[in-house]
Amino acid sequence: MGGEASALERAFTNFFTRRPIFPPAPIIDYSSEGVSRNKITSWAVMFSFLVTYLIVMIIGILAIMIALMMIGVSEGPSFSISSIMIEVILIPMILLFIYLDGSLDRTKELLRIGSMKRGLSLGLGIPIVAMIVDNIAVFIYAIAFILFFGEPSTVTELPGGTSWESSSLALVLTFISICILTPISEELLFRGYILDSLNRLHGKWPAIIISSMIFGLVHFDPFTIGMATIGGIIYGWIRIRTGSLIPGIVAHAMWNTMALMITYL
Repeated sequence: MGGEASALERAFTNFFTRRPIFPPAPIIDYSSEGVSRNKITSWAVMFSFLVTYLIVMIIGILAIMIALMMIGVSEGPSFSISSIMIEVILIPMILLFIYLDGSLDRTKELLRIGSMKRGLSLGLGIPIVAMIVDNIAVFIYAIAFILFFGEPSTVTELPGGTSWESSSLALVLTFISICILTPISEELLFRGYILDSLNRLHGKWPAIIISSMIFGLVHFDPFTIGMATIGGIIYGWIRIRTGSLIPGIVAHAMWNTMALMITYL
């Protein structure tokens, strides 16, 4: 792993100064965290939290969406409104998971912007690099997928047929749901709570890989699972190296915005 880490460090070196772009990865003290020192118990807690998250998300969106449609709201806006309402519930719920089995203080630090220079690096420079790397990796993955499995059958329409021809309100609601709230909640869960839980149990690289695979699997669609896993590895490594969730949230938002504009609208 040491050679792999040094290779990654060399790949992210300032061309002019020859200094590493990322500082040394911060050392995290997990000694006072976790509901148990037992790995099986810790996995059970983490898995139960993940299942709770998925149940609340799926059933909540469906229930609110059906209720809105019953009072006359069309399908597209109903889906977006229900997604926004559930994300507003999910984000505090994830923070509760972190409170019970992690560290809210560290999570607060992971979301700290700091100086303007640091903010520009975390919120713009690193996410742009991450997007470039992600697109290249996904392009290679897509070619391999097509060669082995044929054209993917990914769904390319939003519920209710929301498109560029939809009302401005429908488009704004869709953007808020998919491009703002979803990246925040998913990064808090997968690169915040789950990554730290796995890092505490198994170390850095197993945590990055396993959390990314879980992130991929919850997207359900076979082709999308691979894309999400790739993104998860990139966001997870950046989270570990920078000690911040901000680059992952911004890069995730950029990716969702690109997917929304090119694939779904």
